[in-house]
Amino acid sequence: MTEPKILDYNKNEVRERLLRALNGATKDWTSADLARATGLPLAQINMEMPAISDEYRGRLKVSEKGDVLYSFPHGLKSRYRGFGPTMRKLWKTVTKGAVEAGKALFKVWILVTVFGYFFLFIALAILAFFASIVLQRGGGSSDSGDRRGGGIGGLWLTTSLFDSMIRLWFYSELFKSSDARHRNAYVKPKRHPLHKAVFSHVFGEGDPNAEWNTVLKKAFVAFVQTHKGVITLPEFMAISGLKPEEAEDRITQFLVEFEGSPEVSEDGALYFFFPSLLARASDVSAQAASSFPLKRLKRFSSNDAKLDRTFRWINIVNLVFGSYYLINVVNVGMDVIVQTPQGATLKGGLTFLYSYTVYLFSQLGAAQPAQVVGWVLGAAPLAFSVLFFGIPLIRSRRLKRENEALKQENMRKVLYSAIIDNPAGFDHRTVSLPSEEVRPSRPEAVQEEVQHLVAWASGEISAEGTWTFKDVEFIQREAERVRASIRETDYVPQKTVFDTDAKV
Repeated sequence: MTEPKILDYNKNEVRERLLRALNGATKDWTSADLARATGLPLAQINMEMPAISDEYRGRLKVSEKGDVLYSFPHGLKSRYRGFGPTMRKLWKTVTKGAVEAGKALFKVWILVTVFGYFFLFIALAILAFFASIVLQRGGGSSDSGDRRGGGIGGLWLTTSLFDSMIRLWFYSELFKSSDARHRNAYVKPKRHPLHKAVFSHVFGEGDPNAEWNTVLKKAFVAFVQTHKGVITLPEFMAISGLKPEEAEDRITQFLVEFEGSPEVSEDGALYFFFPSLLARASDVSAQAASSFPLKRLKRFSSNDAKLDRTFRWINIVNLVFGSYYLINVVNVGMDVIVQTPQGATLKGGLTFLYSYTVYLFSQLGAAQPAQVVGWVLGAAPLAFSVLFFGIPLIRSRRLKRENEALKQENMRKVLYSAIIDNPAGFDHRTVSLPSEEVRPSRPEAVQEEVQHLVAWASGEISAEGTWTFKDVEFIQREAERVRASIRETDYVPQKTVFDTDAKV
């Protein structure tokens, strides 16, 4: 009977056999243990265990002799398959579509509400101003009211005022210079649409680091390709900014994605080898190989500060007017007309705008004009204005916390890189944090990260206050020794022997 090829196997069947073995009582497994428990070839075990470790949150350990051990402290619960992950994916898809549709409608509603109420309040204030002038000149007398359609002027006053405003606008446009009209028609400043600007002020922009996973992978591949396919965990921490525990989890995922494998040097140092990434046909740019990307800080909005201030002032106007109408609904109600020796007129003083608005709504046919004014011009814009102020306020505080977390992560990259450069005499007091993206607001942040790394890498402090990370120094020294033994020419593409574009 012909024996099957070692690397020609059914991945699903091999993984199922490995999972059945891993369900046993042993906590840590070597490849030899799994070979004994499953009867599988070591090549198949070593090929599939990185994928299993990634799916089931496994951990890699290295013994004193340099043996690689697999452990699963979280059990064998898949994070990609099963009812829970499937429902989470479905829920994420459904909610994403609903959120996008809701955002589009919400943008329009916010724009209409904030500017609609603003212009409505300004228009009512202008109308009330002109109405007060007319009434002071006798427009509120009973005779005048009888001649113009009842009450104290009826709709005639409002119609006349609108007509006057339209005429003023028409004449201003008619006598405006042709050059000015030409500029208004064709020279438009380049800026975001108004509805997007308002939405950005209230809810901010999207995540500037949405493509971070891709950015990290590019930096990772560039580093590996310029370091002979070898990377250590401290180096990966410096590239990603992840804490040791998080970096161990992510590097396991990268082993699967980029066909890498955990290796152990002759003296027992763990490193990760990615031979497939060495098969490149072009050189890596020096900038891509040497720069560790930083996450960008989140902005409050995409607008300039002047535009955001304009939106706030518009909302303040709506807040003041909404409060004004709501207070007068409670204190004045329908009692807006007073009798004078000259006849019926509207209450004056600070209540005149409210009185005029209630009277206008009554002339427009509202059965309960005071209640309509209270809800439409009082409660609704007041509630909206509170949300318009409240949401950005809450978001700005959350944004501050999120940016601090981003700064902390970026700072770890600088810190870890400095430790790798000088593991035998690292001094955290000399670490330079030149830009805002890598400078947390808390001065003790650097020392806290050092202490966290000390606990992971068994660091020691000297009398002068410098740190020695013997484990990091050992790992990096062994990695350089491994790199020196690798010939990249063994992995790069060789001379072309077939080209589909070549003539036969």
